[in-house]
Amino acid sequence: MGKIQIFSFFLFFLSTTAFARPSSYTELLDYIQEAPDQGDTNTCLFVASTGAMELISNKENGIKNPKPFGPYDLSESFVINTADTVAKSFIETPVLRFNNGSAILTKDWPYEAWTGTAVNYSVWNRHPNYSQLPRVKLPQIETIKLFQYGNRWATYVLNESHVEQIKEALWKYKSPIIINYNDEDYWHVILIVGYDDNIPGECYDTDPKECEGNIGSFYVRDSFGIKVELRDYDWFRAKGNAAAVVKAK
Repeated sequence: MGKIQIFSFFLFFLSTTAFARPSSYTELLDYIQEAPDQGDTNTCLFVASTGAMELISNKENGIKNPKPFGPYDLSESFVINTADTVAKSFIETPVLRFNNGSAILTKDWPYEAWTGTAVNYSVWNRHPNYSQLPRVKLPQIETIKLFQYGNRWATYVLNESHVEQIKEALWKYKSPIIINYNDEDYWHVILIVGYDDNIPGECYDTDPKECEGNIGSFYVRDSFGIKVELRDYDWFRAKGNAAAVVKAK
């Protein structure tokens, strides 16, 4: 094969790869366990980790539109109080604690960080009957680090290629992506669970009808009592700094 033929084949490969990804991916939305409200407890890393494990467990077991206190509604306090299984990046290590093989359900160890009027910091504390509480068996998981730039407070360290990398990873692995971003001088960890190139940018809402522009948007699962929200691609490009896929082994 000559150089021209090789180059032509390379261009063909790039073009077919680019068109392989659809303009939207929303499959994971069916398996999201609605997030609790973390209030001001600073537990976002553990709420996101628990949300990723819940989503994967629901997906592996074919449980769509999971209800509160369902079979994989896991206690966020459990992962807060569980030992690490392996040391990786700060957004990967906590979720891998679930590879101990089991967890405690919310119905047996409620996570009530925000009562509506007050913050409950006791969610950080180990349950007095920790060793006796029932466990639910979980699938083994793994993480794939996509990137990490700057520190946890870094902004404007990403570009359009990182947005594309997130979309490609969602489509390839069909699994949630745990990310860190900075907003108004605090770092915050959440899940990106889908994308849609056709939902306009200038979007930071729960209703696509409220969005304007032409940038496209991610679906995210945050930690303030809402199942899913929309954030436009520019939100992540400007404020994000770290991302890792969380998937079943």
